[in-house]
Amino acid sequence: MTQYARELLQGLKSAVGEELVSAILAADQTDAAGIEEQRRHIAELRKRLNSIADPTASALDAVAEYLIKRSVWIVGGDGWAYDIGYGGLDHVLASGRNVNILVLDTGGHSNTGGQASKATPRGAVAKFSAGGKPTRKKGLARMAMDYEQV
Repeated sequence: MTQYARELLQGLKSAVGEELVSAILAADQTDAAGIEEQRRHIAELRKRLNSIADPTASALDAVAEYLIKRSVWIVGGDGWAYDIGYGGLDHVLASGRNVNILVLDTGGHSNTGGQASKATPRGAVAKFSAGGKPTRKKGLARMAMDYEQV
């Protein structure tokens, strides 16, 4: 969608204004200030698009948000990240996509009554592991760093 929005914007360069189009296309969105500036550019773009009677302007207005860099967050518990969902998490890490991952590590599968998970510390006693956990905790962060883009 981002590429589509960029193409529509290029096509409307003369109607929108070359200076604004250039600012949007060349925007440095590597930090919060740059992203905020791009949001202001897109707000101005939308104002200008409202005064253009062209179906392309309406199409661009519908996808203009894609010109702003998005922050994607994946949030889950340790049961998901370390155990049942690890295959999917591994796939996302290997994809090279720009995502942020937050694992809420309670040290056990909280939704099923607290049995031990791969996030449970060694020796911990949980409802379903009365003898304690015999192995050490899985090093999820260390494993993620095996991917060069992490």
